[in-house]
Amino acid sequence: MIQHAPGGARAGRRPTVDLDRLLVVAAELADDSGLDAVTFRALGARLDVSAMAVHRASGGIDALRHALIAALVEDAVAELEWPTDWHGIVRTFAYGLRDLLLRHPLVLEAHRQASLDAPGADDVAHRVVEALEGAGLSPEHAAYGYAAVHDFVTGHVAIRLGRGESELLDIPQTRRDASVFAEHHDYERRFDVGLALLIAGLDHTAAA
Repeated sequence: MIQHAPGGARAGRRPTVDLDRLLVVAAELADDSGLDAVTFRALGARLDVSAMAVHRASGGIDALRHALIAALVEDAVAELEWPTDWHGIVRTFAYGLRDLLLRHPLVLEAHRQASLDAPGADDVAHRVVEALEGAGLSPEHAAYGYAAVHDFVTGHVAIRLGRGESELLDIPQTRRDASVFAEHHDYERRFDVGLALLIAGLDHTAAA
C-alpha cells in the first residue's frame, strides 16, 4: 500500500532505497509533474540516493511505472465497499474510478497510453459486467454498458483536469453567455446527472 512519504531529507547519500518508499515518491513526483517526470535522476534527487540505486530497487523505469500504477489501482480497489444491487455496483465503480483519477492524474495519463494492467482493475470490470448481466442485460450489452460508464468517467475527468474548475471564467463574456453550460456548470452536478442518465439507460435496456 502506498502511504505518504515522511518529510525531510537525510544527510549523506544512502546506498539503497526501499521499493515501497520509492513508489511513494514516484507517485508524488508523477502527480506533481506527470508520468514522464518519473526518472531515475529525479527520484534519486528526491530520495538522496544515486540514480543507480533507484534502478537497482525498481528493476528499470518501465517496471517502476507498472508497479506504481498497479499499486495505486490496488489501493483504490481495496477502499471500495461494494453493495449488492447492480445500480449501487455501477455507482461505486464510477465514483471510485473518478476519485482515483482525480487524486492521481498519472493513472489517467498511463491509461491513455494503454489499458490498466492491474489485477484489481480486471476484477472491478468483471464485477460490473456480471452485475449488469444479473440485471438482465445480454453479455454484449453488459460489456458495452461497462464500457459506456468507464468512458464517461475517464472523459469527464480528462476534461475537468484539462480545463480546470474555472473554465467559464476564463473565456470572453459573449462566448460564456452562448455556452450551453452558462447556467449549469457545476462539475459535481454534471457528473451526478450524467451518471444517473447512463444508469437509467441501462435500466431501460435491461427491462426491454
